Amino acid sequence: MSEYHKQLFAGFLGLLYLIVGVAALIALVVPDIKLFELFGISGDPAMGFVLVVIGLTLISGFFELSKKIHEGVAYLHVGIGLALVFGMIWFLSVGAEFATLAIFEGEEITLEMIREAIVPQLYLAVIALFGFIAWGKEFSAGLLRD
Repeated sequence: MSEYHKQLFAGFLGLLYLIVGVAALIALVVPDIKLFELFGISGDPAMGFVLVVIGLTLISGFFELSKKIHEGVAYLHVGIGLALVFGMIWFLSVGAEFATLAIFEGEEITLEMIREAIVPQLYLAVIALFGFIAWGKEFSAGLLRD
């Protein structure tokens, strides 16, 4: 795909990550905002910081690509990589927690528990996965050259 599509993707995903990250940090101060609860945003400072860093990385790629600087693609790749890594960490953590509940404690995993486990790190990583699918060959292209 063209640099323009990469620029749009970096801007869109970066803005989403930045908004959700700042919302998570705001939820520290004002925890009873219903809209935040709807999207699974909690007052977790670590999650907020990680989301802001990923968002700023992607936004940096957007600005570099908008200036027609090809190195902006590196920011896009790093942002997508960070999003996928942190999304996978959350997914594995939740999976281990559910396995522990089911195997060792004999508890049923309810729909409410699953809903609470779906946090921004997870659903934003799914969006980043589409970028990885679209440009995944570029991620490793430099590693495979002689």
